[in-house]
Amino acid sequence: MKNNKKIILALVIATATTIIFPTAHAAEEIKEPEAAIIETNEQATNETNHEAIDYSADNVFNFQDDEVTFPKNEANVREADGTNKFNRATETERDSFGEDKNVDNIDPEVAKKLEETNGEYGKKDGKYANHNLESITTPIKNIVVNNGKNENEIAITWFATGDVTESKLVFDGKEYEPVRSRKTGDKNGYSTYTAIVNITPGKTYTYYVQTGSYKSETYTLQTKALGKNNEFSIAYFGDPQMGSGDSVWDKKGLNKNTQAKVDQDKVDFGKSIEKARKLDPHFYLSMGDNVEIANLEGEYDYFLDNDLYKERVFSSVVGNHETYVNDKDGHSQRNTVFADHFYLPNESKLGSISKVNEDGTAYYIPGDYYYSYGDTLFINLNSNVLDSKEHEAFIKDAIEKATKERGKNFSWKVVSFHHAPYSTATHTSDKDILQRRHELVKIFNENGIDIVLNGHDHIYTRTGQMIAGEQAMSFEEAYGTDPKDENAGIKEGYSETYNNRIYKNGKVIVDGIKLDYDQREVTNPRGTLFLTMSASAGAKFYNPIGEDQWFVVRSLDDRRQLFSTLSFAQNKFNLTTMDPEGKIVDTYTINKTDDFIENPTMNDKKVDKTKLENYITEVKSFKLVEDEENVKLYQDALDRANEVLNNEYTSQEEIDSAIEVLKTRLSDIKFTSKVEEGPKAPKAPKANKNSKAKASKKEEAKKSSKESSNPKTGIASLASVYATLALASAGFFASKKNK
Repeated sequence: MKNNKKIILALVIATATTIIFPTAHAAEEIKEPEAAIIETNEQATNETNHEAIDYSADNVFNFQDDEVTFPKNEANVREADGTNKFNRATETERDSFGEDKNVDNIDPEVAKKLEETNGEYGKKDGKYANHNLESITTPIKNIVVNNGKNENEIAITWFATGDVTESKLVFDGKEYEPVRSRKTGDKNGYSTYTAIVNITPGKTYTYYVQTGSYKSETYTLQTKALGKNNEFSIAYFGDPQMGSGDSVWDKKGLNKNTQAKVDQDKVDFGKSIEKARKLDPHFYLSMGDNVEIANLEGEYDYFLDNDLYKERVFSSVVGNHETYVNDKDGHSQRNTVFADHFYLPNESKLGSISKVNEDGTAYYIPGDYYYSYGDTLFINLNSNVLDSKEHEAFIKDAIEKATKERGKNFSWKVVSFHHAPYSTATHTSDKDILQRRHELVKIFNENGIDIVLNGHDHIYTRTGQMIAGEQAMSFEEAYGTDPKDENAGIKEGYSETYNNRIYKNGKVIVDGIKLDYDQREVTNPRGTLFLTMSASAGAKFYNPIGEDQWFVVRSLDDRRQLFSTLSFAQNKFNLTTMDPEGKIVDTYTINKTDDFIENPTMNDKKVDKTKLENYITEVKSFKLVEDEENVKLYQDALDRANEVLNNEYTSQEEIDSAIEVLKTRLSDIKFTSKVEEGPKAPKAPKANKNSKAKASKKEEAKKSSKESSNPKTGIASLASVYATLALASAGFFASKKNK
């Protein structure tokens, strides 16, 4: 027993020594690992025991679906163009590599025209045709069949010349007067018209458009009935962007010539369209950036020059390129183009942009809109508007109205907008993207949004089931690279690449918490799934800045055109992503039971806020160094923690993460050696109450000043220190009593 007593006493002394002299302990905490932590896409990312990870070659290289995850930052997997097999260019290489496409796949007809004209195909009036596309000038053009308010309604929009009152739709033998007609900014004098028609899904219809004495061709519209359990599918495209990629076409001569670029982009997007049509979806959805410059109507002429838009139902959200105008060379600043070409059911002023330009012309970008299809509600946002409160108000209103009209809950709620909050390419660290990530995810969680569809970043990314909140993680855990690596871009405590601060405890704070179910099929999951689609036209591909970011489950950056088919039924959602050749590169399935649809919060964990509340109270007792910046950091840390604490929708994951986040923020804050009201030590077992109280009180006085001012160990470790001392002391005195 004497030996046991000595051992226990030694443990007490050793523990106290570590607290009083923490330098060695702190150094151990920030010691660089001998081997990088490498995870495959199929591994759970919430792994905490890094030593337990298998670093064997078989585990590191995961060959599922032809995707290979390589060891991070390995030079020997670099290819001649400066990237590895997933084109993860280094920071230095990105500066010279640029945005690129596979220029070797130039269409033979485009190449022939360039060769025949010595590279001057499209040259017009002595100038290259950068802003002089060969416009389509038929009396009627740009016919598009859009979604109506549900599967039983469509809207047909078209352009026509002549008097604005002269055009009409003849659909299934019946005449329809336009519900909207107005002049456009098209330089050839076109007006836009929209007629709304009720349909029976599954029937085939014929129609034509007539303006004055001119009658268009007769077109056949094939609609598709809902399947068993209201099943339907859509084809989901990213950034067609007709006329893009100026810098990447240099070696083929297309950089001089918009006409050639548009012709090439039309061919590229046609490949995705052709494959999608063979899969026969119920309708098609674009993530915007349909063209490069909105008010160059010639680009929309070529984008819409495909029978798809006349024979199938097509929908689109607004991209950032839909907002761009070119007012040089005599072009008007007018921009009503997106609204002119597409009918948006249940359109709201929320999220809209409306103004009068300096030249007196109108500038209008339509606001948020929604429609339903089967058991699914589609909510579409104009993400060029950064005011999240507007989008939140619209989402709540759309869900309330649509659910009331339907009479029961939707099985699926889908939000679509252009700017991806979560991606793995160049936009992921943009300030506006970081703002959307911080503000929108919480709104989606609170309103039960199942799936979010995005574009913008010209790369394919699928996240885990994301919930709002912040996480404190090591830089390597968050971004898949060591902070010392030159590609991490660490300068003066900040990551230039990821726009993130590295705190004194060695951690960064990231937006979002991934609920990793570690499988391709889940049932009744919590959180929101985010999908970012690569360029479906191959217009250009952005350089990735890291496949291994914390939110990623699947990322593909091999510069390939991709699109997805999304199928929805009452109880099942299925994702299939493929290239124009039909090669499947990703799949994912979500199942829902009937009771989960009726009660979406049934899986929510009971939230215990006690630990966070107590920790905030404890932190408030610490005495601060009265420096303006120090006080500001301290107050911000508390405010962010209280925001989580006071939110009625806060999850247990947010609560638990908020404690670690607060600890991380406090590691950068200076405190004086005294504490106004020191934190109370945890209670010991009843049998040792008096002994524990004495020991705890004695040690508290000795340790509070040391720990509160130590930037490496930080305030965060105080509670655990007290607990350790108390337990060790209790054990010692218990052994003495039992002798």
